[in-house]
Amino acid sequence: MKNNKIHKEKLVTVIGTSYIELLVPDFLEKCFETYLKKDFGEKQFQVSPHENTYATAGIVLTVLGIEAYRNRIYYLEKRTVSRSVAEDLTVMFKSREANFSEKDFENLLNEVFVLRDVIVHNHIYKVNVEFDGDWQILGHRQELLKGYGDTKFRVSTNSRTKKTTNLKLNVQPGKIGFEDLFIVLVLFDSFVGLSEKILGRAYVPFHFWKEVNGVGTEDFYKYLTCFYHLIPNQKYVQQLNSILQKIRKEYGQFLPDYNEYFVNNICIICGEFGFRQMNQVYLCKKCGHRVELASVVQNKTTT
Repeated sequence: MKNNKIHKEKLVTVIGTSYIELLVPDFLEKCFETYLKKDFGEKQFQVSPHENTYATAGIVLTVLGIEAYRNRIYYLEKRTVSRSVAEDLTVMFKSREANFSEKDFENLLNEVFVLRDVIVHNHIYKVNVEFDGDWQILGHRQELLKGYGDTKFRVSTNSRTKKTTNLKLNVQPGKIGFEDLFIVLVLFDSFVGLSEKILGRAYVPFHFWKEVNGVGTEDFYKYLTCFYHLIPNQKYVQQLNSILQKIRKEYGQFLPDYNEYFVNNICIICGEFGFRQMNQVYLCKKCGHRVELASVVQNKTTT
């Protein structure tokens, strides 16, 4: 007998939240492959087209994901979104946590959206490069053409270095590469953690799974740690660590106690980042501090 009962369901369309899970890791890996081939001792006025393409695509999709999560959060809270994603997310966190440092966090998010705008709106620079007789780069000058960049851009960037103030993201499009994508992903990782503890996991449901060299992980921070330990540019690593320390100092207390995120993944002895790694390896690359998990010790004794 035919059932004539009518069923009604409500669907809320929020696309973009799966970009970081399904697409961005592949872009990160391909970007990193090209990045490793660079000579970091040479002056450069741009990265390779391959590195630039994968990095800019990964950044844009990651920022789209952040905006999609903002929309989801505001729908669940029955609030109306504004034109500023950074302001909306900061206001939401501050409304739940009175001690949350809203201005600093809004500035960090604004820098990520400035980078997105630079890519999407294709900011044009005129670059003058000087070479010596052997075609080695002596230096270069970068000039942003008139008509590009809004107030948010001018407030968030250093006109001399052509980088954002806090995260040191390149805003000269030709220079955007792996290092910029990595910082954006670390900030995204922190955003997920903040959302989980302050708002609840249902607001930003981020589900991750990736295999690296035959070892799988559902921990995004461990996946990022794989790249962190292989970065050859020590000048960048020092700058990155300084940025991470500031983020951890300001917002580490608002991250979940039971789940790890990249800025809290440190050695308890020396504070070096990247302590917990894939395949249950807990090892500090700086001071050598190691923690052997019971399951790992048991496997060693039975083999």
